[in-house]
Amino acid sequence: MIPDSASIVRLNIGGKKFCTTVDTLTQREPDSMLAAMFSGRHTVCPDSNKGYVFVDRDGKHFRHILNWLRDGVVPALKDWEYSELLREAEYYQLLVSCAFFLVLFI
Repeated sequence: MIPDSASIVRLNIGGKKFCTTVDTLTQREPDSMLAAMFSGRHTVCPDSNKGYVFVDRDGKHFRHILNWLRDGVVPALKDWEYSELLREAEYYQLLVSCAFFLVLFI
């Protein structure tokens, strides 16, 4: 369904809308859930009216997830926000991210 790696992907994460590319979702962490969804290994069906792929998660920290996938930078957050972000990273199976966050807490 996604024709090439530069294709724009529209995501609706718990009601918050994001746009990115297949490259962003598949390159940094190729074993993640997002990479699996958009690599062509699975069929992803966007909402027929708006073209967004819905993921039933809280979208609060998803911008941080996307920025990690884009440039590998972890944002400066409050301690309690890191635990929320770690939970999201685990959900999306971002193994490198999870390992980095665990180092922050040890």
